[in-house]
Amino acid sequence: MLDTRPAARLNPEPGSSAPLCFLIDEDFAFRQDFAKELRRSGIDVVEFSNSYRFIDTIENQRPDTAFINVSSAAAHECVRALFALKECRYGGAVQLFGNCDLKMLDSFNTVGRDWSLSMLPPMTKPLKIAAVRRIILDRKPGAGATAAASLDVSLGDALAKNLVKFLYHPKFDLKTNLMLGVEVLARVAHPEFGLIAPDLFLSGADEDDLLNLARLALVRALKASAHFLELGIALEAAINIGADELLRLPICDLVMMHRPERGDWPGLILEVPERQVINKIDHLKARAPSLRQAGVSIAIDNVGRGSSRLGILNQLPFSELKIDPSLVKGGAASGGNANMCKTIIQMAHNFGGRATAVGISTEADLRTLSGSDCDFGQGFLFGKPMTIEQIDGLIANFKGQAGESSSTGQ
Repeated sequence: MLDTRPAARLNPEPGSSAPLCFLIDEDFAFRQDFAKELRRSGIDVVEFSNSYRFIDTIENQRPDTAFINVSSAAAHECVRALFALKECRYGGAVQLFGNCDLKMLDSFNTVGRDWSLSMLPPMTKPLKIAAVRRIILDRKPGAGATAAASLDVSLGDALAKNLVKFLYHPKFDLKTNLMLGVEVLARVAHPEFGLIAPDLFLSGADEDDLLNLARLALVRALKASAHFLELGIALEAAINIGADELLRLPICDLVMMHRPERGDWPGLILEVPERQVINKIDHLKARAPSLRQAGVSIAIDNVGRGSSRLGILNQLPFSELKIDPSLVKGGAASGGNANMCKTIIQMAHNFGGRATAVGISTEADLRTLSGSDCDFGQGFLFGKPMTIEQIDGLIANFKGQAGESSSTGQ
């Protein structure tokens, strides 16, 4: 259901045509509530249960904003709708939302941006109706305002105002079903829109702000790993980091300052996008030995999103290859995607590394990946990005279950 807490009533200017919104969502009750609340504000809403009628209608009507639900069970519906918008050269705003983790939403937002669509920062359910009204009514058709301008969010301001928060996305061993690590993800806690994904606040960020964010994430990851050790579990902590930030930061010094002083510390993983690894391969290769000595390894992220280069695997020591969600989602139904995933898994193993599938959302995809000997997995099927308190709860549950199993076996 929508979050319909009281909000100031907003109406179009007298004499202007009402804004038009298209909505795709399979949930009839949600569509009814959504349309009812927006029509009270003078906004026209056309509802669709799937992408088929949406595709036919978009040829004749051009909404100011298209709201598209991202369903982990039917991800192809979102891709089909985005492709239709691309084909008709849609110039309005596209708002993705869903009851799924932000990393999955980010992945589909990337598809839309690659197709030159005006993508707004994704939102998770329940949607705040006040935020939805503002998105639609504040956007002038043809203005071409960017998401950053319309929401007035910048990384520099967020850092200065201490609005950067961190969530922890659990990573599981696909063979034992045990949680073995967390990926530390940055979000901005917007005073009106809630948690904002990186799509928005990283856009236009300058080099110093990106460096400060990377430093903050690295320290937070090290402190989190120390916290988990105190709870009696060694979880690998990982952060996303750009190649430039990795090369500029005094990472070894920061690790020595903030890492837990215990022999069972599992280390830190730096996840660098494959494209940036290719562009900075010589510099990263020179830096790798000192990082390894400090307990830091490099994972190559987004593998399979573009054209992969086998040569970099032979040049740069890596701990794991992270398979891009675009290949993981629907892999059970797509022989091409499944084969690509299997090839990446084999490459990781051939070079002494591990393979992690990102974006696992169905049992069928999990079985396909497990059958291809994939090592680790992340995704909505296992859990959304969580607060550290929620991760603590998972740890407590695991320890409780282990204790029960031990007692039963005696």
